[in-house]
Amino acid sequence: MTEATSLLVAAIKFKWQKDEKTYDYFIPTGLTVNVGDKVVVETARGETTVEVVAIKAASEMAQKKIVRVVEREAEGEKA
Repeated sequence: MTEATSLLVAAIKFKWQKDEKTYDYFIPTGLTVNVGDKVVVETARGETTVEVVAIKAASEMAQKKIVRVVEREAEGEKA
């Protein structure tokens, strides 16, 4: 089994999507990702922030890994 096929998969949804289509990205070893987390992924147009809507054990469609998890702002803290 290769490294990629042994990784969990996050199903993500892009902000601009109006339908229920999701895209699968591998969760890199050592990275903790939960449903509802905002993560950065690589797309054809560059990196973008998306929301994790499900975690899967496997996927035939996943080809890329999540780049990183976006840290949540502390309560009451605004940029």
